[in-house]
Amino acid sequence: MKSELHKYFRNFTSSGIFLVDHPRGYWSNLTKCENQKLIEFLKNLPSAKVIKQFYPHLEDVIFSPKRSAGLELLRLNGNENCIDYGCMWGALTIPLAKRTNSVIGIDQTLESLELLKVRTVEEKLDNIELVCADLRRLPEFEKKFDVSIVNGVLEWIPEKGMIELSSYYGKFQEVNYSENPGEQQKIFLGYVSRQLNPGGKIYLAIENRYDWKMFFGAKDPHTNLAFSTIAPRWLANLISKWKLGRTYVNWIYSFYEIKRLLKAVGFCRVELFAAFPDYRFPEIIIPFRKKFTHLIPVASKIRDSENKIIFQSVISWLIKHFIFRKLRLLSVSPSIIAIGTK
Repeated sequence: MKSELHKYFRNFTSSGIFLVDHPRGYWSNLTKCENQKLIEFLKNLPSAKVIKQFYPHLEDVIFSPKRSAGLELLRLNGNENCIDYGCMWGALTIPLAKRTNSVIGIDQTLESLELLKVRTVEEKLDNIELVCADLRRLPEFEKKFDVSIVNGVLEWIPEKGMIELSSYYGKFQEVNYSENPGEQQKIFLGYVSRQLNPGGKIYLAIENRYDWKMFFGAKDPHTNLAFSTIAPRWLANLISKWKLGRTYVNWIYSFYEIKRLLKAVGFCRVELFAAFPDYRFPEIIIPFRKKFTHLIPVASKIRDSENKIIFQSVISWLIKHFIFRKLRLLSVSPSIIAIGTK
């Protein structure tokens, strides 16, 4: 695939990142200004030092080995050719490349890929190719893949704006969305399915629409709205238009909905797993349909710096204890990891 990418992407940066001809968009935890400074720092310092010194809040997001724990579910043999959609800074791209034959990482934000490119050089990985492109406008590759990664990406497919999270999350912005979010997500997954070989696998990770915390007023991690994920879509739209000036497009799903969606686009077998505390840093992964005796909830910090008990943390632990140890309700787990097989 390495040499074949020139068929689809004619332009590339001086560092070797392939570029598409059409506009690529922007999605990042950092503003454009912050990203530009990051790129400048990388010219003189190693990536790990740059992040630790100037962007410490992103250190775990980029480098934590917990990020890739779910890859074990793919049962890799080392010969796979893979593609990572929405790869960002390479939290899964790098560990995947160390375990397989090759990886293509695709993201719409060039600055994110510039950091990832530096990381590939530092790690001496020559089996990674990077492409800056809109995930909704990719070519049909002639050579197919064995593994596709869709990690925290599906819910953002309907969002076509320029996203700087600091100015987007929970902020009022009048935007007109005319297309159905669910249909756009289905079209994208259909594309992902077509790009896989027979027997190929998708690794899809996403928040659970019915995460237990949502029923107690926890905010949607994409919009900062309470109760929007568990509400009917029409009601979520009304809430979002009232609070944010835009319709609700960051659709997430339940375990059963994810399975139906993957089946509908051509995956004959779908394995579901519950991830704790979430799919981004999975510490506990449990097969959804496997009967388990109990889950011992991991207590978050229950005492503050003055050794005083944090009341909310205690209540949270008690609720989790009841839901997962007594009732054993994996359907309200925080996150979903799905492995679909063609």
